[in-house]
Amino acid sequence: MLTAATPMNAQLFCPLTFCIPILFAALWFPRQAFKATAFLVAGFVIIRVYLSTLGFAVDPVMTGLHTMIFLWVFGAATLFSQESHLAASRCRRIIEDTRNARFLCDPETLRVVCASRKCADMLGYAPRELVGIPAEAFWADEAGKAWFIAEMEREGYVGNAEMTFYAQNGDARRVLLSCRVLSIENLFECTVVDTGRLLTQNDALIRSNGRLMDLIRQTNDIFFIQDAAGCILHFSWVRALEYGISPEEIVGKCVDTLLPGDLAAQNMEEIRKVIEEQKGACYDLDLEIGGARHNFSVAIAPYNGVDGAFTGVVGSARDTTEVRRQSLACRQLSWEVEQWKGLVTKLAHELRTPLQPLVGYLRMLVEDPDYYGLTKDTEKILKTCLACADKEMAVVERAVELSLLTMDYVDLTVQEVPLHELVDAVVSDGEYEQSARICNEIPDNVRIMGDPDRLSMVVAGLVSNAVKYNEPPEKVWIRYTRSNENHYIMVCDNGIGIPEDVIKSIFEPFYIGDAEQACKGGSAGLGLSIANKYVQLHGGDITVTSKVGEGSTFTIRIPREV
Repeated sequence: MLTAATPMNAQLFCPLTFCIPILFAALWFPRQAFKATAFLVAGFVIIRVYLSTLGFAVDPVMTGLHTMIFLWVFGAATLFSQESHLAASRCRRIIEDTRNARFLCDPETLRVVCASRKCADMLGYAPRELVGIPAEAFWADEAGKAWFIAEMEREGYVGNAEMTFYAQNGDARRVLLSCRVLSIENLFECTVVDTGRLLTQNDALIRSNGRLMDLIRQTNDIFFIQDAAGCILHFSWVRALEYGISPEEIVGKCVDTLLPGDLAAQNMEEIRKVIEEQKGACYDLDLEIGGARHNFSVAIAPYNGVDGAFTGVVGSARDTTEVRRQSLACRQLSWEVEQWKGLVTKLAHELRTPLQPLVGYLRMLVEDPDYYGLTKDTEKILKTCLACADKEMAVVERAVELSLLTMDYVDLTVQEVPLHELVDAVVSDGEYEQSARICNEIPDNVRIMGDPDRLSMVVAGLVSNAVKYNEPPEKVWIRYTRSNENHYIMVCDNGIGIPEDVIKSIFEPFYIGDAEQACKGGSAGLGLSIANKYVQLHGGDITVTSKVGEGSTFTIRIPREV
């Protein structure tokens, strides 16, 4: 300021340096900024007046202009520090550099100077919306506000006081308030903890822990915790008392009180491995409990305390004795089933071997009886024998076919099949129209994907049954419909019908519902079983609706994509 009498360029530059301390005070010490500015401005004016009395050339207009600039810088800096998020004030950094719910307020007006984002979120505001709001608006009553002011004036701090704050939407929140005076800035710094949310989280944790304990009590698994030395810290097993084990007596003792020496050593070896590698491990233990051998599948993992320090291992043990026994029984049963499948196939082949020459010789005798000098009675007897042998051969052939289906030896040759033509061929080859009136109502343009040979056998089996178990006037209708996913082929008849109590049994191998009709038709009870297997290979099924004395409808469902 002693340079007031220097040339004009120096007079313009040097007074402006007064802005630096003003800016510093306004940004870093906003509560002291006005006093600092007033002191600097007063000193500047006094020095200019003093220089003027000494005879230096002092321009009063420039002096006034510099004074206005100082005051303008103070006002702009103060406004900038309160409203802008880019302000680098110490007060704002105290708030923005914290993860806690914290706010600063004026001790005289209790208005909020700035607040952290977490504090704003807790009260339902944006951080900038809280600036300028009286902090007393958060208190639920005047008593809380008065007590707060009295404590801050007397002690200069408030330590962990419980009170109720109001959020922007009017919700009351139970909070824990801690405050202290920032003497340099002349502000109150307050930290808020939402204890209501902590209680909610604690209740949720208690409920979760309760559900976990319920689960532990309902399972037969063993749950335990061991320290690094193998000492049992926790032991829980529902069946412990059943085997004479007291969990209370085990806790605090080494694992060798529960396990034999070799198994205890194995357990300790696994614990050391988990400690060294800091990852879980699984192993099996075979031991005798209650006079019986048991196998336990054990899983352990490192366990850390609330402070993060290694505490020991936590683990569970599941008794897999029954599971292993059942697994062994299933493997044995599977082996027996495979043996029976092979036996059926071998028996069918063994029966077919002697039948083939028998049928051949009988057919030779019956076709030329005069050549062999057979009488009429002998010829009649031989024809009866040939008919029975043919029926037996048919049964053996169907048994072989069924055994192959059961053993999944059949591969489908899937192609586009004209359904109307396939049904016509089945009816013609089987000569079914000689015994009943067959109505093929399938449209000519219907095409389905499937194995034509297997589908022919399915239709032939159903049409054969419809003709065989029918009564005059014998009629059979073959119809078709479809959906977005399936084809449906219906074989309907006006025959004797099927009782409701036997419908579920007709697809079982060797099932014969009407023995008299079966003998007339030479049925062995395999046709429907084989037909159903072929349809299942296509991914479909066969269903039946029937009414005794009125007829039956067999519906074949074939997926549109086989």
